[in-house]
Amino acid sequence: MKLFIDTNFFVYLNSNIDDDLVKRLDALYADLVGENELYTNVLALDELIHVSRRKYGVSHSETMSFIKDIILPAVGVLPVTFNDYLATREIILKYNLRPSDALHIAVIQNNGLQAIVSEDEDFDRLSLKRLWLEG
Repeated sequence: MKLFIDTNFFVYLNSNIDDDLVKRLDALYADLVGENELYTNVLALDELIHVSRRKYGVSHSETMSFIKDIILPAVGVLPVTFNDYLATREIILKYNLRPSDALHIAVIQNNGLQAIVSEDEDFDRLSLKRLWLEG
């Protein structure tokens, strides 16, 4: 399956959080990498850098290393285009999503992806499949 990885998944993998959650996320990532084509976009990477530092105190250099060593070997990074912006306008109005979430959805739709890996329940407003940890 062709999956989009949302920012929150990467932020948790990159941050000092509960050991049990880290183990569950690491296991999910290993499963996803082994069985799917994984993608994200440049906006998600930008959000990762910003949120990791602001919310969890992870330095920019640590996050850049995380992106280079953990994300880029396994996840394709899709560009954000003007066509994605045009679709974003419609998605915001139709689903009342935040602009960045709507832009992620536009990238997903415009690149033929089939699901999103995200804890964000706002994506449940769409018919798009959302994957996250069970229970």
